[in-house]
Amino acid sequence: MKTYKRIEAVRKAGEILKCMAQQKGPVGSADISTAVGLPQGTVMCHLTTLEELGFVQNVGDSWRLGMGLSLMWARVRSTLEGDRMKIESQLKELEGGEG
Repeated sequence: MKTYKRIEAVRKAGEILKCMAQQKGPVGSADISTAVGLPQGTVMCHLTTLEELGFVQNVGDSWRLGMGLSLMWARVRSTLEGDRMKIESQLKELEGGEG
């Protein structure tokens, strides 16, 4: 089985997003930096890139999660709902076939 290297920049971005997701409102880059253990300059580079992708939004001196992540979650939820409906239909078929 082939193993792949992890991409450190992606891991850092993920940690930043997870940190932001745990906040009740916008959070400053200094607070994010402290929480994830990265230099503030590194955090700002990631936030700027994530903003371009629509994953975070700058609000004054703070940052919050952006709509790009909401759109991804909506897609995941839609897929899960479709799976649930298919499973429920299959269960009904099985229940009907046992009589």
